[in-house]
Amino acid sequence: MKRRILVLVAAVCVAMGMEAQFFPGFNPQQAKLKAQEEAEKAYQKGNDFLRAKKYDRAFDLYQKAADAGHAGAQYNLGTFYIEGKVVLQDYEKAVYWFEKAAIQGVKDAQYNLAAIYHQGAGVPKDEERAQYWARVYKDIEKLEVKKEEPQPNFPFPPRPQEPVEEVPDEQAEFEGGQQALMTWLSQNMQYPEKAVEADAQGRVLVGFIVNRDGSVDDVKVVKSVHPALDEEAVRVVKAMPKWKPGKKGGKTVRVRYTLPITFKMQETPKTEGSESGAAAQ
Repeated sequence: MKRRILVLVAAVCVAMGMEAQFFPGFNPQQAKLKAQEEAEKAYQKGNDFLRAKKYDRAFDLYQKAADAGHAGAQYNLGTFYIEGKVVLQDYEKAVYWFEKAAIQGVKDAQYNLAAIYHQGAGVPKDEERAQYWARVYKDIEKLEVKKEEPQPNFPFPPRPQEPVEEVPDEQAEFEGGQQALMTWLSQNMQYPEKAVEADAQGRVLVGFIVNRDGSVDDVKVVKSVHPALDEEAVRVVKAMPKWKPGKKGGKTVRVRYTLPITFKMQETPKTEGSESGAAAQ
């Protein structure tokens, strides 16, 4: 009965051109404006701490403002996750906050999303999304990112990279060990059509760094076989889940790792076509 009465009150208020208020003194529009003002204050205060290089306090204030929908704070949170300030480097979270800001019209966020998806920087390469954000940013049909072009400007300089331990006490390891690694690769790798057409096969050596949080970084080809095979090997390594990090003196450290990935085509009877596969050795 009480709920019916509230509904009737609201209907009467609307009919009379009045604003329905179920709680005395509460105005939704004023509450929204107040929340926006508080978010702006938190954002500006965060900028002050950022300039003072008090990154942890800046991050907390940006988080508060971003949760309230402040586009500038959302963009800055994305840069925190890109640079690894205060929090661990996390491109997925960076993309999450860049998209929030990009939807609200922040041009730098739109550009960053286009570049990140186009280059496969920390997230799986996605040309469709790259093209979408490129069109939103510049209203262009094709995204062309040249290596010599400057990278997006972030509000603080890149974090100095921690040293890489060449001889750790405990080497980094794929979760579950070598067998789990080979299984994961076999399930996620594809033999490129261009390599099949060129009858290309062989062992690609891929080098990368396993960070302290287990994420894979600085992926590059150490020994090349064929451009298509090289590209596929790099792609799948970048897509790997987090590893168990290496250790030195009981502490987690960044370590370098080299992974050989063998591409070999297997001949089958002509009536059945041909098969090809790849494996880590």
